[in-house]
Amino acid sequence: MKVMDKEVFEIAMNAEIRAREAYEKMASLTTSDIIKDELLFLAKEEDKHREIIAKMAEKFEGTRTKPKKIDIDVIGEFKVIAEKMAEVIRKPEVNLDEVYEISMQAELVSEKLYNELAGYAATEKTKLLLEMLANMERNHYNILRKHYDYIMRYPDIYREEFYDQLMKDINFNF
Repeated sequence: MKVMDKEVFEIAMNAEIRAREAYEKMASLTTSDIIKDELLFLAKEEDKHREIIAKMAEKFEGTRTKPKKIDIDVIGEFKVIAEKMAEVIRKPEVNLDEVYEISMQAELVSEKLYNELAGYAATEKTKLLLEMLANMERNHYNILRKHYDYIMRYPDIYREEFYDQLMKDINFNF
């Protein structure tokens, strides 16, 4: 799919906003303080990504003489997942598992997008920033995957009050 570089930045910023909203919604649905804290951390990270992308877009706007069409295969996939996230966020009641699944997909698609965008970067600094964003999205996926696996394997434990203590013991008492 061919898009203008400005459109890519707009799509990426909107996706980061949707991801932040999804993490905030997931945080409001969990009783675990540990998971809530990690989800709110991810929400803040997505907001930082949006700011970075906005600054990159501004920089491009100042140096660009005319819009440039770029061929990014993942952009269609990226638009679909962003819309799915928006849909889930709007639901009054939502299944936490579904939000995790969509959020994990979004992180992987974001990683792909930023890696593809890095190939179009005008400077090494921009390329490095995009590669760093891609790596951060992979790290977000790993955090979500860990919690999702716990939820799927141990749904009863996850919902019980002693989950936080169990996680503290697992993480800190080796």
